[in-house]
Amino acid sequence: MFYYHFLGKNINKKKNGENMIPVIDLNDKNVVEKFKETYTTIGFAVLTNHFTKDEQQLYNSWFKIIKEFFDLDLEIKNQYEFDINVMCGYGSLASPINGLDLSETFNFGRGRIPLHFWPKEILNFKETALEATSIADSLNLKVLSIFDEVIGRPDKPLTNAHKENYTTTRLIHYPIYDGELRDGQERMGEHNDYGTLTFLWQLEDVPGLEVKDLDGNWHPVPYIENGVVCNIADLLQRWTNDFLKSTRHRVLKSHLHIPRYSLTHFIDPAPNTRIENLMKTPPIYPVIEALDVTDLFADRLSKDASVFDYRGRIKDENGYWL
Repeated sequence: MFYYHFLGKNINKKKNGENMIPVIDLNDKNVVEKFKETYTTIGFAVLTNHFTKDEQQLYNSWFKIIKEFFDLDLEIKNQYEFDINVMCGYGSLASPINGLDLSETFNFGRGRIPLHFWPKEILNFKETALEATSIADSLNLKVLSIFDEVIGRPDKPLTNAHKENYTTTRLIHYPIYDGELRDGQERMGEHNDYGTLTFLWQLEDVPGLEVKDLDGNWHPVPYIENGVVCNIADLLQRWTNDFLKSTRHRVLKSHLHIPRYSLTHFIDPAPNTRIENLMKTPPIYPVIEALDVTDLFADRLSKDASVFDYRGRIKDENGYWL
């Protein structure tokens, strides 16, 4: 593997010159240095060796169940239509919750999803979903403990703030699409995530996910079998006084003839967590609570789901997402 100078840091580069998002083995003895090198620049990496054999088998079963759900008739899936009051449920390709994204989704939060939102047509959906979420939450604490080392905090403020966390899981299906496209429309539009971290599992090797670096260049995220993509979200960048970087990403429409599936786990601290500068540098931002961020997001979305999408973007006067 070759290396090159990227924003002052060494990041992997393929032999053919194509830039590459780093792949980091969590068992690597230099994992802290690699996290620092990656997450203070591009903000994205693919993590490996994060699950035990049994955990990976559970996730493989979960991946099959996710596909089974999206294979259901639209009429059945619409019985679980997204509810802004609980931020859970199904959003179709035509749903305002998905904006102009060429996707259908299912959202849930462990401990926050009413019983009638669990799809009863799929055997073991609820049980597998909850077990997978519990595994992801454990992985989150492991990853955050590394970030505590990266920022030089042996008191582990990040880990401690997420022992009782507020997470949302989103299942995403990008179906085959041969319809009309709007200017600039993609499978998923360019955006940042707003919480602490995001885990994303690409269920199959279908290209499209890209990340924008700090110089404005786009880089494809590789598919690594049994790997999980991990990226910094806006709250963690604020929390670390802009030391860790939340970068923009998208899913291109380059392979509309092939269905694409993703599983995302959005991680936030407990709502009453104080978000104040964890670094020794002078604070850039005022102190807030984590709840302020989630409330702002939910408030904007609840006012008019036809104007605000789940990422907080708004439509311009011509109906285009800004």
